[in-house]
Amino acid sequence: MNITPVQEALIKTRKIFTNPRAAEFAQNTVCAISVETTLKASFRPTFIYYDKNANKQSKKYAATKEFLYQTFCLGLYLSLIKPFKNKTYNVLSKKLAEKNPEDKRKLDLYNAFQEKIKLAKDKTTKRQLEDKFTHLLHTNKDYHFGKGVKELSSIISTVFILALCAPITSQIVLHPVMDLLFKNNPKKHNQPNADVYVKQNSNKVNK
Repeated sequence: MNITPVQEALIKTRKIFTNPRAAEFAQNTVCAISVETTLKASFRPTFIYYDKNANKQSKKYAATKEFLYQTFCLGLYLSLIKPFKNKTYNVLSKKLAEKNPEDKRKLDLYNAFQEKIKLAKDKTTKRQLEDKFTHLLHTNKDYHFGKGVKELSSIISTVFILALCAPITSQIVLHPVMDLLFKNNPKKHNQPNADVYVKQNSNKVNK
């Protein structure tokens, strides 16, 4: 049976989407937020810049600021999420373990396997352990609890970083950068209106 190039491409695509690692990536909070922020950094400035209803200078300022803001958020998120997530997970695990011995047993089981993966001597052993761990997460209910606590830690840390840390620190960092980039702009007095333009068009994009 001859396989056409189109069929071959479809087979490869199906293998990618049915791969357990692809499913884990899609369900991972950190990966999902990273992809979403990357897309925002790409498409939001483009949407703003090609808006025909705004004057050229304002939309140039707004698109630049939106690109820098989303890029800054992504960098801040990736640099802080791991320590914040681990700290949150440790706090939640400790409180849950103190309240319920069964929860402590499940968390110890989950943590012990992760530690085994971390201490693997070579890449082949590590890959085998990761595959086994992925299988256990889907088949063994004792591991579901640890995974749930881990994902909850990621969600709490994500909200804290993007909803609190990012807006505050971006105000400190991005304003001087924008002033530097547009310091020779003769229409600088129009720039505050561009800030409003960013917010209005961000709402359009979100819809």
